[in-house]
Amino acid sequence: MTDTDFVVVSGLPASGKSTVARRLAAELGWPVIDKDAILESLYDSLGVGDHAWRYRLSRPGDDILFTLAGHAKHAVLDNWWHHDTAPNRLHQLNARIIEVHCDCDPALVAERFAARTRHPGHLDQHLTREEISERVATWAAISPGPLRLGGPLLTIDTSQPVDITLLVKEIDALLLTPSPYEALRLHPPQPGEPSRSEH
Repeated sequence: MTDTDFVVVSGLPASGKSTVARRLAAELGWPVIDKDAILESLYDSLGVGDHAWRYRLSRPGDDILFTLAGHAKHAVLDNWWHHDTAPNRLHQLNARIIEVHCDCDPALVAERFAARTRHPGHLDQHLTREEISERVATWAAISPGPLRLGGPLLTIDTSQPVDITLLVKEIDALLLTPSPYEALRLHPPQPGEPSRSEH
């Protein structure tokens, strides 16, 4: 087991990431560091604004997430990760990273997004179903699938109930196995290069 380990939960917004992250954290006995929770704390402290205000707080939210992760030995990280910037920042944590990707059909994601209730600072309540569908299509286009960080990748189907017990067993097995990914963390795959280890 390495000194520092993270489970990175990836997937589209409303694909089930937060539910999976919380359940994994509870089973592993690790903290969960959730970008939405950070943003909601910022909304409570600084106020709720328009979309420009929400966007303005997003980058500090990411910075806080990575700062908290940098002080943690083990954690489950939950965010809607940007494929162009997140891999490099995650590798800078100098940790073993196991990615758990929540795979869910975009049409179902849109349904779940429309049905859920979040902090008003996210401004979800102002979106029509058509706008939600358009956003989900855009998100799917700019975040196509897993981050593929060069280490273990566990893809789960979140369109149906997830067997968390089985998932935790797989993660525990990976954590107990001497990591062959040190070189990949030091020299992560370049964009477009396939991951050398997927499970």
